[in-house]
Amino acid sequence: MNDITVIKFGGSLTKNKDAQKKFIKELAEISKTQKIVLVHGGGPEINNLLSRLNIESKFVNGLRYTDEQTLEAVEMALSGKVNKMLTAELISCGVKAVGISARDGAIAVCDVKKELGFVGEPVKININLIETLINGGFFPVISSVGMAEDTRALNINADTLATNIAISFKAAKLIFLTDVAGVLDKDKKTIQEIKINEVDNLIKTEVITGGMIPKINSCKQAVEKGVKEVLIVDGVSGIKKLNGTVIKN
Repeated sequence: MNDITVIKFGGSLTKNKDAQKKFIKELAEISKTQKIVLVHGGGPEINNLLSRLNIESKFVNGLRYTDEQTLEAVEMALSGKVNKMLTAELISCGVKAVGISARDGAIAVCDVKKELGFVGEPVKININLIETLINGGFFPVISSVGMAEDTRALNINADTLATNIAISFKAAKLIFLTDVAGVLDKDKKTIQEIKINEVDNLIKTEVITGGMIPKINSCKQAVEKGVKEVLIVDGVSGIKKLNGTVIKN
């Protein structure tokens, strides 16, 4: 199973229907010759649902605080809407897609990050269900809702979930689809390749800043733990061209 590609579909791309349609079409084509696991978030859909339910979004140091009400909305938006939408679109392209969450089969068992409420940090990844689906010819589409040891639902950062699943498989590739063309240098040009021993210096010299820091650290962690290469690519360009940055040893 180390020939698997794990793809994380960024929630921001769900707002761009043309980009999403192109991605699904290309992904369906690629999945005929490659084993792929798709992991997704869905921040915009969560925000829309919270707004409709008149639930105020709360943040702690820029991270969403997930109370019990918010957790219900998160699970509804991610597992109930985005997951089923992506799954249905893949099926319409002839793919045997199956939509599940990381709660199913206890795929992601997490410690609770109490400072953020019902938010989980994966401590155990069970890949049996994913393997069973792939071996049966199915395409797993996984929403970033996991579980605590006591089986309560927990909101998981989708980048973190994708990284942990890729590490568990020692995947050939981990691809983060974003709304930017990879990691940019100080002139806003894409850095084509980054070695993991260069990451700390790029952060220290503030070439990599803000929200790209946790993403690049996830990339580094994945490569250190056996993933062959990680890519941060522009999702609007699709999944065939892979316009962006590759991170490797």
